[in-house]
Amino acid sequence: MREELRQRLATEYRYAAAKMQEVTQPTNKLFYFSVFFGEAQRVLNWEWNTKLALIYTVTQHTHTQFNTTIQVPGLGQALPIDWTNVYDKLTEVSSDLAAYFEKSENSNSEEELHRILGHFAEIAFAVSGNGSYLHEKGSFKL
Repeated sequence: MREELRQRLATEYRYAAAKMQEVTQPTNKLFYFSVFFGEAQRVLNWEWNTKLALIYTVTQHTHTQFNTTIQVPGLGQALPIDWTNVYDKLTEVSSDLAAYFEKSENSNSEEELHRILGHFAEIAFAVSGNGSYLHEKGSFKL
């Protein structure tokens, strides 16, 4: 990836992660989280990158899962999950992705990116009905 595009992602991702940390309303956190897939899509329009396509797909799915859960009347309240913890984890992992882009491309590993994206996938799964059930049973932790 060209360095100027990498820096653009680092700057936008850090801003969004900082705003997610700052705001308290869950809907505001999701608003800033949308930068992660939105900016990935913009950069993909200028330069194709398979890793960035994966980031786009995982972060968009995570956002969609949150919206699906909170828009179904009563579903979000019925899930046995600590919503404060979920939003804190979403903010934390968003900051991890910003830090990934703040480092030089040569110092990042695919394993680190996969770990970050795996955490997003766990968070998304935790806010689904089945995922919340498995989380409550202790099958996985956030």
